[in-house]
Parts: sequence; structure tokens; C-alpha cells
Amino acid sequence: MATATSDDRSIGTIVRELMENISALFRSEIALLKWELKDTAAKLGGGAALFAGAVFVALFGLAFLFVTITLGLVALGVPAWLSALIVTVVLFVTAGVLALLGKRKFAAAQFVPKESIEQVKIDIEAIKADIARVRSH
Repeated sequence: MATATSDDRSIGTIVRELMENISALFRSEIALLKWELKDTAAKLGGGAALFAGAVFVALFGLAFLFVTITLGLVALGVPAWLSALIVTVVLFVTAGVLALLGKRKFAAAQFVPKESIEQVKIDIEAIKADIARVRSH
């Protein structure tokens, strides 16, 4: 059985092969995208668990720090109710500032798989060039 050279192939054969290659290419790109997302999720999950543990312990430490500050103000002669009020106001102001800073950080974050998107763009340009080359023959 003779094999077909590039000159012997019909346009239909070339288009069929091109479509098969495009299909395989997009399956590969989707597999890469899934892998990137799975890898990112795994890293985020592990980091989030450790961060949650750290936050839990830090909250207890922070609570004891504020109790210590309140007792320190009382020891300096500030009435207990005023000491508690001062500490409470400082806490709410700090919480507001941190919330605003956190909102800005979230707004600046990009949750987009950049590598996959760039590769898909490159693939689309290559496919367009291949189609233009086939049409010119």
C-alpha cells in the first residue's frame, strides 16, 4: 500500500487531519488547565488550614494582650469602665483599617490561569496560520 505524500493528500484529508490535531490540542490544553487549577487548589487548601490554625491561636493571644492592656490602664489609675472603652474603640478602629486594606488586596488579586490562556492564544494563532496556508494551496 502506497503512502500519501503531502502533495497527494486532498483538501478533505488535510482538513480532517487538522481537525483531529485541533481536537487533540484542545484536550491537552484543557488537561493543562485542570492540572493548574488542581495544583493551585491543593496549595491553597494546605496553606489555608495552617493559616486557620495560626489565626485561632493568635486570637487567644490577642485577647490576653487586650486584657493586659486594660488591666495596665486600671493600674495607672484610669477607671475600669474607661479602660475597657479605650481598648474597645482602638480595636474597632484597627478592625476597620484592616478590613479596608484587605478589600484592596482582594480587588488586586487575579484568579486566572495565565499560562493556559496564553498557550490557547498561541494555539489559535497557529491554527489560523495553518488554515490560511491550506487555503492558499
